[in-house]
Amino acid sequence: MLSVKPMAKYILVFFLSLFTYLYSFSQENSPFSRYGVGDIYPQQNIASRGMGGITAAVSDPQFINTVNPASYGYLNLVTYDFGLSIDARTLRSASPVGKYNSTNLLPSYIQLGIPVSKKGAALVFGLRPDTRINYSVEQGGKINYDSLGYTDSIHTLYEGDGGLYQAFIGLAKRWNHFSIGFNAGYEWGNKYTSTRVDFPADSSYQNWYRSNSTDTTHYNGLFLNPGIMAGFRLAKNTNAVTKNVQTYYLNLGASGTFEQNLNATRTTTSQTFNYGSDGEVVPIDSVSKLTDVKGKIDIPLTYTAGFVFNKNIGNGVFEVSKWSLGADYTSTKWTDYRFYGSPDQLNNSWFLHAGASLSPNPLGGKSIFSNGTYRIGYYTGKDYVNADGNGYKVHAYTIGYSFNLRKFRSYDNQFTKINTALEFGKKGTGVNNITENFFKFSLGLSLSDVWFIKRKYD
Repeated sequence: MLSVKPMAKYILVFFLSLFTYLYSFSQENSPFSRYGVGDIYPQQNIASRGMGGITAAVSDPQFINTVNPASYGYLNLVTYDFGLSIDARTLRSASPVGKYNSTNLLPSYIQLGIPVSKKGAALVFGLRPDTRINYSVEQGGKINYDSLGYTDSIHTLYEGDGGLYQAFIGLAKRWNHFSIGFNAGYEWGNKYTSTRVDFPADSSYQNWYRSNSTDTTHYNGLFLNPGIMAGFRLAKNTNAVTKNVQTYYLNLGASGTFEQNLNATRTTTSQTFNYGSDGEVVPIDSVSKLTDVKGKIDIPLTYTAGFVFNKNIGNGVFEVSKWSLGADYTSTKWTDYRFYGSPDQLNNSWFLHAGASLSPNPLGGKSIFSNGTYRIGYYTGKDYVNADGNGYKVHAYTIGYSFNLRKFRSYDNQFTKINTALEFGKKGTGVNNITENFFKFSLGLSLSDVWFIKRKYD
């Protein structure tokens, strides 16, 4: 008979994760998110993040690599993947001298991969954040009225909120060691910004009105992310002691997300205001207001290409990775970004990722430390935000570990992995007035099962 109990379990876990995803919170305050579409979330699987974020040529029968959807062709188990990150940041300002710390709990993704045949075809469904906008920045200053002979103090508060989210479906087909695939989906989001100007108590010469300028934009559209992957067997032999088959591969891969033209609706206001008893904004008079203005947000093409060397071992029934070593290059032409036809303070971004993994004894380890997977990596590049005209260099080191909750058994239909990754790095250098040190801890749960097995005994 067919067993449906595993399906009920996965559906329950999916909805529990969705609840956690929707109600995750954040206290971040990133002035970099003021520009473009905001802070860009990493799209890599948690396991890949531990290897420096390499994705272009990474495939695994048990984790879902959505950056290159061609990897889905290598899935051989129904796999549910859920990830969360704790993001700690320290912003430093050289002038004026200051420091700000924030710690954020952020959802990474919810993904479900389903092999649809034994010939290398699979479907993947997913939901993930793409960008996040969240900042509150205060600025003090003086206004000089030379003709009147006095100076007034001025205070400006810049605030923003919003982000972009994606829901997608992916499909891939593999022929031997060649695979193609794509993700197609819907993305939606909003961007709210406000600039409030008021005058401190020492502004005694004039009774100035406070001003508030707001901009609220809602946007949505479709996206397409194709990918290709090819594997080349370099050598194959049998270990004389363990009798395991050892195979060496070179995998090549490339993927990209086509240019997106999001439909947008924008409302802008300029008004005078006072603060209410609870600190809320109470409008006095509107200077101008434009409502539901239609337009476009153009997000440019992104592409990734890379390679991975693998050593796989198998026992005649199942093949797993012993070690791997790889690198990726990613680039986006952000100078083509347009918001209602206008550019922003952005430059073209690029990143180089490199990483390695090692599984000491994936087939016969007697503990989680011997049958797990250790990962290490590094990435460097140039962020797309160019707020001060100098650009922001980024570099980070990563480590990761994945462990099985049970010893490998070829006859078992259930496998559960916990993936972890640590990233620590810096955005900006001495040429930038504001720099950011960051530390990220990511945790992913990967549940795999073989559904709809016809049991011999009931």
